[in-house]
Amino acid sequence: MKVPSLALGLLAANLVSALPTITIPSLEEAAAEIEKRQSGVVTTNGISGTIWPRLEVRQMFNTRPNQWTLLILAMQAFQAQPQSSATSYYQIAGIHGVPRQNYNGVGQCSTCSDADGYCTHDSVLFPGWHRAYMALFEQQFMSVVNQIAASYPASQQPAMKGAASFMRFPYWDWAAHPAPNLPTFPNIVSQKYVTVNGPSGSTTIINPLFRHDFADPSQMYYSPFVNWQVTLRYPNSDSNTASSVESSATSAFESIRPSMQDQLYQLFSTCSDFLHFSNDDAGSSTTSCSNSLEGIHNTIHTTAGGPGTSTISGGHMTYLATAAFDPVFWLHHCNVDRLFAMWQSQYPNSYGASQDAPHDSWTIASGSTQDANSPLAPFYKDTNGNFWTTNQVQNWNTTFGYTYPEFYDSDGSKGAIASYINKLYGPSATATAGSSKRTAGPEPIAAAAPEPTSAALLQPRADAPLAAANGSLFQYVANIQTPRYALNGSYYVFLFNGNPATETPTEWITDAHLIGPMGVLSQANRTGHDLIAGGSIPLTRSMTAAVAAGALSALTEEAAVPYLKDNLKWRVAGPNGTEVDPGSINGFEIAVFASTAAPPPDEYSLPEWSAFIPLVEITVNKSGGANTTANATAVA
Repeated sequence: MKVPSLALGLLAANLVSALPTITIPSLEEAAAEIEKRQSGVVTTNGISGTIWPRLEVRQMFNTRPNQWTLLILAMQAFQAQPQSSATSYYQIAGIHGVPRQNYNGVGQCSTCSDADGYCTHDSVLFPGWHRAYMALFEQQFMSVVNQIAASYPASQQPAMKGAASFMRFPYWDWAAHPAPNLPTFPNIVSQKYVTVNGPSGSTTIINPLFRHDFADPSQMYYSPFVNWQVTLRYPNSDSNTASSVESSATSAFESIRPSMQDQLYQLFSTCSDFLHFSNDDAGSSTTSCSNSLEGIHNTIHTTAGGPGTSTISGGHMTYLATAAFDPVFWLHHCNVDRLFAMWQSQYPNSYGASQDAPHDSWTIASGSTQDANSPLAPFYKDTNGNFWTTNQVQNWNTTFGYTYPEFYDSDGSKGAIASYINKLYGPSATATAGSSKRTAGPEPIAAAAPEPTSAALLQPRADAPLAAANGSLFQYVANIQTPRYALNGSYYVFLFNGNPATETPTEWITDAHLIGPMGVLSQANRTGHDLIAGGSIPLTRSMTAAVAAGALSALTEEAAVPYLKDNLKWRVAGPNGTEVDPGSINGFEIAVFASTAAPPPDEYSLPEWSAFIPLVEITVNKSGGANTTANATAVA
């Protein structure tokens, strides 16, 4: 199915008249700037001038037809730039992992020979490093956007240059409800062909959000990626002519979206310190913040690329080294940065922390101490050899020239952003991804249907005993600890309410009994098998459904503990599509905790959770389960 053609002139006059006067470089000027950067240091400066929001990709498609067209044509041109160019799509994507080469003249550390690239994972630098990375990508993308806009006939240039002047790269919100009758994994990302009105008229091209075509994949280091000429999702074989099975990605994201929503809401509500919020290694040492931004982000990676089988590799997004070449990586990481910004608004006094690097990256040696003043290599802030730091990228808007709709469409206060979090990710959220609108103050965003306030969303129904005597809702979570690099590749931990319908691991992600997944983003031949990644999967949604169905009498501990003891099941799907006994994985453990969430006083606040109480009797004597209270109790 092709994406419909878009009328480029739609609302052009009104949009242009509302814009400030901004000078856009000509094609020749833009080319000269790129050449200048290629001849020396590439600095990461973001976008200068007026600050504009990065839109949700479906919001851009539905409301900004000219920007959508520029997105498609610019991504096509960006991806077609020579792989030898320092500012090309290929080389910027290559910063993350393979092709194992220096970028910006920033050399590999003397003891880092096992590193794939510069990306900081399992690291307190994860949020800040990827913020700078996204800013570099966006500034080079926007350079191409301006070239495309300037290539239109004179009669169309005012509209296209006007659209370019307030454009930023879009994000994909994979946790919020999609619009009615549309999939979580957008059609505009998963469809192979797209039709747009280019400078020479209507044209149908291979969708550059669907895949990236390599001029030469031989430097991808890992097999079969060295032979694949295009990026793949759920590849149907390892042959050179393999193709993506996008329907599998669509089904998988439809299945896991509710859990992603719950995981995000718990993260926003319970994780108040930067260290544990920032990365999955830190999260393994805590109870109330076992999950992390990185941990949730990992599951999107593995779900976008596909798990692989005994005979077929997962796709590019499934592995750390190759992920950034898939165009969906940038839509995903734009959203990760947005979630980071929203978290910052809720905990403004918690920013930055210190942590020892658990393994090497291209420039960071294992064991070295990293903090908010550590360099985010290879991203230079100037031509004098100074790198950005986590502290210096704290204010994303004034630093790099972008913001997000939640901030642009409100006063950006803590209460305003909490309102968006409640509407998008709360327990009964119905606001749809990209449904924000400009408002005069901290008002809730537009939704698909009338919504109650966040306080009402947390209130129990009269016919369902979901609350404690003080009105707080019972909450149950399963915290997971598992060694990230122990299985020689990316893998999944799945939780089920009852046994899955099949014991075929590749079918678990869409099983009707699935509560939620934890994707473990890894890479083959990585050391550091003792690095424990933390995750947390809320169980309350599934248990509430059991109460409604009459299978569980109440959410009190007295009722919940025997129910979960009988019904909570977990499975590990290894990198080759086979089941792995969790008890055989050194360091693996699942522990269940009970808590309560007090309803917030208004829609501009998040719920407050009580202490997490271990319920070891649910997991005792089960493979991979916590066996003692001491095992299940950690720093709160």
